[in-house]
Amino acid sequence: MNILTLSPVHWSYLRQRYQHIALGLARKGYSVLYLQITHFDPNNVPVLFTILPSIKRIGERLSVLNIFIPVPFHNKPERVHDVFGLSFLKFYLRYLRFTPDVAIFGTPYFAFFLPFLKSMGTKIIYDCVDEMTAFPNVNNNLQASLMERYMVKNSTFTFAASKILYSKILKLNPNCFYVPNGVDFPHFFSASKVREKIPEVEHLKHSIVGYIGAVFEWFDVDLVCKLARLHPDYSILLVGPVDFSLKKKLEGYLNIKMVGAKPYEVLPRYLACMDVCLIPFKINRLTSASNPIKLYEYLAAGKPVVSTALPEVCENASGLVYIAKDSEDFIRKVEEAVKEAESPNKELIMRRIKFAKENSWEKRIETIEKLLRCG
Repeated sequence: MNILTLSPVHWSYLRQRYQHIALGLARKGYSVLYLQITHFDPNNVPVLFTILPSIKRIGERLSVLNIFIPVPFHNKPERVHDVFGLSFLKFYLRYLRFTPDVAIFGTPYFAFFLPFLKSMGTKIIYDCVDEMTAFPNVNNNLQASLMERYMVKNSTFTFAASKILYSKILKLNPNCFYVPNGVDFPHFFSASKVREKIPEVEHLKHSIVGYIGAVFEWFDVDLVCKLARLHPDYSILLVGPVDFSLKKKLEGYLNIKMVGAKPYEVLPRYLACMDVCLIPFKINRLTSASNPIKLYEYLAAGKPVVSTALPEVCENASGLVYIAKDSEDFIRKVEEAVKEAESPNKELIMRRIKFAKENSWEKRIETIEKLLRCG
């Protein structure tokens, strides 16, 4: 079976659901083509002569197709965008002799590919990962909502990463299935066995309270800064890209260490040096519909985790995670987690690891594979 995955995330960016699903399906023996789009400025004429679509082989059954298309311009964004994107896709499917049996859409912004793929008899799956209208960079919420409705109604079936998204999508398409995020279990479990220190952070004093992931608009910077201010005895380690608008505030605290984005392969080494792990997300429409991958990754290493009261965390891991109801409670929960780290609870550690293992990407792919066969 040939599977085309249309992802809003570049393959080489932070490893997320889209890459994990593509890798998992390829390991199961499916031929997977991972489509990503790079935008460029059409007014930059020299660029037009240097940018060409590219194909990168990731494994025996997995390739990444990178298509370059212009950003919206001349008040005709849909027409220009669609013509470039669709033309390149048609060409490369012919060139690669790749006829997709299934197309998994990771975003409704690629809906302009849908009629062409349906005309080929391709089974359409929409994988709803986020509440897309809640992103601050979405310029037209109504248009985004209409695009998603169109995507959902024209899908053979859909996946939803959270219960909130599942409830929303189910109203539009009865063939909706709850498929939460998961964890590359062997990879992050290895953090529990790492003993070698990373030179970059070996000077940090314990307790080390850490976070792995993007520090963007959903990250509660004020909450983390409050923790740093009230606990100068903690080292707060942030591993991941930091939005420029948030960086200056974080730099104001000597006990906050930002090391930037790190290759996926070395993340367990950073996780290993953390005594307590954080999910310090704001509570809003965007985060309430999220299912944080880092929850499973932290727990795979058996780490104490402190999270704000995200619905998916509360429902799925309340007995394993310290869940804070407000900012004051968050500080208290971190203090409790630090005490636990000083006197580890082996039974609780094993329960966390067991939970992560039961929520591995391997398990998620088994679910997806069953749906592919039955659908």
